[in-house]
Amino acid sequence: MTLELLKSKTGRILIESHRGIEGNVPENSWTAIKMGYELGADLIEVDLQMSQDRVPFLRHHYQLPDGRWCGETPWMILKNISIENESLPKLEDVLDWACGVDVILSLDIKTTFTPEESLAREVVRLIKKTGSENKVLLLFMDHHELFQVKLAHPELTVRALSRGRLANYPEYLEKIGADCASVSYDLFRPVDVEALHAKGISVVLDGLWNPDADIFKNNEFDIFTHGNPIEARKILERQ
Repeated sequence: MTLELLKSKTGRILIESHRGIEGNVPENSWTAIKMGYELGADLIEVDLQMSQDRVPFLRHHYQLPDGRWCGETPWMILKNISIENESLPKLEDVLDWACGVDVILSLDIKTTFTPEESLAREVVRLIKKTGSENKVLLLFMDHHELFQVKLAHPELTVRALSRGRLANYPEYLEKIGADCASVSYDLFRPVDVEALHAKGISVVLDGLWNPDADIFKNNEFDIFTHGNPIEARKILERQ
């Protein structure tokens, strides 16, 4: 059963905290994801990489600070690395944590520089192992992988990431099985949101750099992604 994300069903705009939280703590760290949760985010967005021996873990960049590639480094080495005094969280541990709290994980699957479908396959395996199907939203820039995952696991909720205002986007998303899609603050029109909703696809607003914009008055977004849940809530309350 897919997650219920549409505002028409939840009754409010859900807040997604980007990279755990953005601020004075390392992004994608245990501190960041727990702080995002404690500050009231409905969804915690994190980025996933995979070690040489196929262990998914949280990190945005494909390389470590010393230049080594994440995908070419064994987990036995990665788990002992400290970045800004924080270790790299292992996805399986984060999924176990999410099962114990009232939060959804938005897992941004970084498939670049990895063999096709390898990271997604491991992520799905861990979701099944931990029983966290109703705690995750899978994010894909690679829409081919999104389609393959949704085809094999229709019960999982998947979100399409893209950059640009694409022609016939709602029809395309429906065809590949996307449940949710992100739109950029500077690259969408109200008609796009309406068209996506007509297909039953929930809409995430990303990249709002002008907190004073009255964008929420005329658009029925379902999720608002922001670097800080408190600031996101202030923006929504003002509008």
